[in-house]
Amino acid sequence: MIADPAVARRTRRAGFLLAAFCLCLALAGCLEARLPEGVVATVNGEPIFLRGLQALLDSRSATLGVLRRPSLEDMRRRYGEGLGSLIVCALVRQDLQRRQLAVSPEALEAAIDAVRRDYGGKEALDRYLADEALDAEQWRALMRDHLSLVQFEKLVLEPDIRVGLEEIRAYYQAHGADFQLPSLLAVCLVSADERAAVEGFCRALPRLPGREEEGAPYQCLEVRSEDLPAVWRKAVADLAPGQCAPPRKEEGAWRSVALMARKPAARMDLAEAYPLVERELREEKLDAAFLRWLEAALATARIRVAPDLKTDLVTPPSARKNGEEESGAEQVP
Repeated sequence: MIADPAVARRTRRAGFLLAAFCLCLALAGCLEARLPEGVVATVNGEPIFLRGLQALLDSRSATLGVLRRPSLEDMRRRYGEGLGSLIVCALVRQDLQRRQLAVSPEALEAAIDAVRRDYGGKEALDRYLADEALDAEQWRALMRDHLSLVQFEKLVLEPDIRVGLEEIRAYYQAHGADFQLPSLLAVCLVSADERAAVEGFCRALPRLPGREEEGAPYQCLEVRSEDLPAVWRKAVADLAPGQCAPPRKEEGAWRSVALMARKPAARMDLAEAYPLVERELREEKLDAAFLRWLEAALATARIRVAPDLKTDLVTPPSARKNGEEESGAEQVP
C-alpha cells in the first residue's frame, strides 16, 4: 500500500534497478539457495514470506477495479516485481533501524487510525479488507513499509537535496513550451428549476450574486473552449464578457452559461513557474539520490531468493515480452 505517487514511482523504479543489480552483482549462487517453506526471500537474514508477497499483490489488485485472469507467465512476472518491491522496502527499513529512525509503533497506529476514520470506522475498514481478501496483519505490514519509505525520504534523502536559482532558471529556459498557457474562457454555469431564477442571475451580471442571496446556483471556472459541451461552446462563441446565453431546458432544469472573460494564450513567467520547477527538480534529485542509495545498499546486502522467482526478479523490464504491463492477462468486468 504505497499511496504517495512520488514514493510509489521511486519504489517501482527501484524494483527495476534491483533486477539489473542482481544481474550485475552475480547473485545467481545465492538465488538458488534453498529457503524455509513459506519464505520467498531473505534480505540480510530477514525473511520475506509468501503470504506477505501475496498481500502486496492483492492490495494492488484491489485498486484496479477489475477481476484479472492472468496467464502463468504474467503471474510469475508480477510475483517477481512484487518481490523486488518488498526487497527494497526491507533494505529501507533496515537502514532506518541502523540510523535509529525506524517508524515507531505509535506512528503506525496513528496512520492506521487515520485510515479507519477515512473508511468510517474499524468495522468498515475490516469489512473492506475482508471483501478484498486482504489479511489484516499483512496489511499492517504494508502500511509500515509505506510509512518507512515516506520517513526515509523525508529524514534521510531530503535534507541533502538543494535546488538553486540558477538551476531553476536554466530548466525554465530549456522547457519553455511547458509553461505556455492556452487561451481560456472564464465562464459561470448556472442551473435552476425555474427559468426566472436563471434570468435573474443573468440580469445581475457582471456582478455575481452572493452565495447567501436567493437565485440560481452557479459554478464559475476557467476552461479551454474545446472542454465545454458543444452546445455551450457554440453559445459562448457569440457572447461578450458579462453576457449570458439564452436559457435552455435540459434534464428537467433550466440552464445557461455566462461568459465572464476571455483570457488569451500567455507564457507563465519565471516567478509563477518557480514553485513548479523547484518541485520537479527536487523530485528528480530525490529519484537520483534514492537510486544511488539503493546501489550502495545492494553492494553490501545478502539477498537470497527462491529459485522459482529468480528469472522474473533478475530480468530487466525492457527484456520482457512486449515490455507491456499485464501482457497476456484477460480482464473481466
